Amino acid sequence: MTVPSQDFAPPPPPTCRRWKRKRIHLPIAVVLMLGFGGLMLAAVASVLYLGVRVSGLNTTDLLQDKAQLVMDGMEYRLRAQLDPARAQVEFVERLIVSGQVDPDNPSQLADTLRAALAPAPQITGIAFLSQQNGLFTVAMRQDNGHALVKREHNPAWAEEVLAQARMTGGAVWVDPVWSPEEKTSIVSVRMPVRRGGKFLGVLLTGVSFRGLSRFLADIDQGSETRSFILFDNQYVLAHPALVDRRLDFSKVTDHPPLPTLSELGDPIAGGIWQQIDAAGRSTGYRGGKAGEPLPREFQFKGDQPLDLRLAQLPVGGFVYLLKPLADYGEKPWTLVIALNEAQVDSEYRRLMRLTVVGLGILVVSVLLALMLGKAISRQVKRLAGAAAAMRTLDFQQVPELQDSRFREISDAAQAFNTMVSGLRWFETYVPKALVLRLIRREAGQTGVISEERDVTVLFTDVKGFSAMAETMTPQETACWLNHHFTRIAACIEAEGGTVDKFIGDAVMAFWGAPEQQPDHAVRALRAAHAIARVMAEEAEAARLQGRPAVCLRIGVHSGPVVVGNIGATTSRINYTIVGDTVNTAARLEALGSDLLGDHCCVVLTSGDTITSAGDYARTIPMENIGDFSLRGRVGTVTVWRLCM
Repeated sequence: MTVPSQDFAPPPPPTCRRWKRKRIHLPIAVVLMLGFGGLMLAAVASVLYLGVRVSGLNTTDLLQDKAQLVMDGMEYRLRAQLDPARAQVEFVERLIVSGQVDPDNPSQLADTLRAALAPAPQITGIAFLSQQNGLFTVAMRQDNGHALVKREHNPAWAEEVLAQARMTGGAVWVDPVWSPEEKTSIVSVRMPVRRGGKFLGVLLTGVSFRGLSRFLADIDQGSETRSFILFDNQYVLAHPALVDRRLDFSKVTDHPPLPTLSELGDPIAGGIWQQIDAAGRSTGYRGGKAGEPLPREFQFKGDQPLDLRLAQLPVGGFVYLLKPLADYGEKPWTLVIALNEAQVDSEYRRLMRLTVVGLGILVVSVLLALMLGKAISRQVKRLAGAAAAMRTLDFQQVPELQDSRFREISDAAQAFNTMVSGLRWFETYVPKALVLRLIRREAGQTGVISEERDVTVLFTDVKGFSAMAETMTPQETACWLNHHFTRIAACIEAEGGTVDKFIGDAVMAFWGAPEQQPDHAVRALRAAHAIARVMAEEAEAARLQGRPAVCLRIGVHSGPVVVGNIGATTSRINYTIVGDTVNTAARLEALGSDLLGDHCCVVLTSGDTITSAGDYARTIPMENIGDFSLRGRVGTVTVWRLCM
């Protein structure tokens, strides 16, 4: 035979190259479900987040602006109530310093103090204290509204007040003190008076907290708010409840002459320092120590930040707006506005409803996306499972794919079913074992390259088949051949051999390609021995049935061949072997006709095969029957025969 001058190497399917790569393979169900669900979650969640975020910021900004306006308005009115006290003493101080008023002239001083008191009814009294003339006071009578002029030479506290005034350079607010004359607590302004560098005395003015409480009551009237002023976070300077209450602090020396939050008796004011635990439950009043951290704090916009506190009281939830006032003494004042929670929650409840609806849409969208991804992945998994079932080339076990509502998947399923139907026919004509071995070739192989390889070739042929076929119908002949070839092919494939072709009633097989098989000769001899046993069984069955036995000739030879794709590249090629080794095996099989005798099967092998089989050849009953000249060959071949 002639060795082809050109190697045929058609490219394998693209997947052959990928099988050798190390890649992470993700389940299509996970990818589709996470892809659809994740993208939907990201899209809807981002839109929802931005919407809720912007709405929340807008709502918060509006509420902050509203709270800031309310607090700024309250502070403005409070300062308008208090600041005239300072303005009046500064006015009188300028008159004295300029010489328009003589502090040593009682009549002129009384008129001036009375005039300063008149435009500011919130001022309880105004006085001038000097070292020489003592205390000169003009106070507003509460019963008839007339000014009362009073002069006192040496009050017990005069020396201390004068000493403090000498050390100050302007008007200062003094922390609350008890006024025996007014029988109430007042906050006062002290203004030192100097002329030409000489200290003349100090001007004093006071504002009672009863007046501040009345002012706050007027502000709260007709509204749901509760306004009050705290001193040092623990004491109540002013509160609407103090308008009609008379408290005596004349004997109190251990704290300012002011009621505490608990003494006030107002549960709304008393709940301002309520502590909130992790579950949102209030744990009761803790006394409101100065500097104690707030459990829930909110920073408002503005020049002066507002503090926000929440409390859940028996009478309902309340929101406290707090703003410090640092201009009226050493200890801080805190302006407080208490609002019913329902007043400020309406906007947030609307925002929460929007958030809940958005979350509902998000959940429904993600669930629908997951269901869609699952529906698609289920169909793709069926397609992938059917494709995986083809890996072993057992096309009879590949399930038929059902139709799908998805057009592309439906088209793929129909095309796949058509392909499997065609492959089931190809399976009849293509040696499956050979294809599987070609698929498992080493990584990086780009095609089947023709190469020289040492192999062992086996030929079988039925003696007298033509005469036997004359006695059978075509259908019976085909059935007998199929049964015969099935049993012989099983023996060959059991030893890893490749059935190359069926030639009439003959079979050609080989070992050593496409996979490397160093023991190819041993495998071929074992297969030949197995075929001989099969033929012996069939001969015994034929004898018992009273019909003539079938006789089989087998020739086995080992040697070099050219193996690869042989044929017409544009129409059809075969993976086969060519060379003198093939011809020698065929001639050995033909030689068996002369040596068959009365045996049902004769197995002839060359000395090359015996040598290649090594020690195994000594384990089977083989005999050297001599050297023979084979047709078409020069020289002789040593022939061995299997003893049956």
